[in-house]
Parts: sequence; structure tokens; C-alpha cells
Amino acid sequence: MARVLHYRLYGLPEHRLERVHEQFGALGGVRAWRSGKPWVASSHSRGLFEMEYFRHLVSEEDKHLSAAGFVKMAGDETDALIMAIFMRDLSAEYTIRTSIRDEDHPLAKLRHLDFRFGRLPSGQSLEDVLAKRPVIKKVEGERIFFYPPTFRLHSMSPPSPEWAYALCGIRAYAPTLLEAEQEALKILRGFGHLGG
Repeated sequence: MARVLHYRLYGLPEHRLERVHEQFGALGGVRAWRSGKPWVASSHSRGLFEMEYFRHLVSEEDKHLSAAGFVKMAGDETDALIMAIFMRDLSAEYTIRTSIRDEDHPLAKLRHLDFRFGRLPSGQSLEDVLAKRPVIKKVEGERIFFYPPTFRLHSMSPPSPEWAYALCGIRAYAPTLLEAEQEALKILRGFGHLGG
């Protein structure tokens, strides 16, 4: 059975739902998703599946549920990480509670993430609990390494405030994981054109 990542938003004011739908649409179009584009269902949904999915969740779960969705993972850990960061950012932007359930995540500490006002219940940031090792993405036979801001190349080096990425002997930085991924893919395409 495929790994499924479930996400929820709680306590979002009704007048903000349209904007959240737009944000999910924008996220879906900003990169290529191996798992399929993320989507969201809410009381503003017009598709039959989304309306029924949301209606069942509200009746079974929490009356404070504002929006929800899921994606079936297709082996790209970057997809799951970007969704976690996106849900954290929504929580911070709207000062609401969001959650992610990823029962088959390889790291136990990342299987259940709840964000309140952009922070974990312990008060830590998402970056505080990320693995201190790189996330590896394979594209066209090449490995791209993404290093979270808390990663330290050497024990004495200070953490970087940005995401680092490395491929083909090149190491660079970007403010966000999405930007790091986009830049790394541009470099990879560039090398492909040089070699072809």
C-alpha cells in the first residue's frame, strides 16, 4: 500500500478559506510533484469528492476542522518535507493549528507534526527537529543533497540560516527548500545541456 501523508487545518476563519485554496493551487504549480499535486478540501470546495471527503472528516473528527487533504507519496522525501514546511508556514501566517500525519515516514519523530502559530507544541521550530543529515533526491541518475539550516558540515562550524544544496561538485545556498530545489534542478538541466 502506498504511503499517504494527511494534513489538516484547524480554527481558520471562514473568510480565509478562499485564500488557502489559492495557496494550495500555487504550491501545486511551483514545482513538479512525484506524489501528485497537493490539494485541500473545505466548506468552499465545489468538487464532489472534496465536498464528501470534508463532510466525512468534520462528522468523524473535530468540529474545528477548517480544511484537509492528503497526498499519496511516490518515493520523493522532498515532497513530504515541502508539505511539512508549507503547513508550518500556514500555521504561522494564520495563527492557527495545523497537523500532518505521515504514519510511514522513515523518521519516527516526523510521523506526527502539530503546529500552533508556526511552532511545535514544545515551542521548538520545525528546523530544530529535522534530521541533522541531508535529504537526498535522485533526479536523472544524479543525487542532489539538501541540507537543512541546522546541518553543520563540521562540528565547529556555525549553522547556516539558509538551506544548502550540493550536486555535481557544486555547493550553494538558498533561503528556502523550494528555492534550493529549483536552483539545483536548473543546474542539473544546465549540465545536461552541456553533456548532450
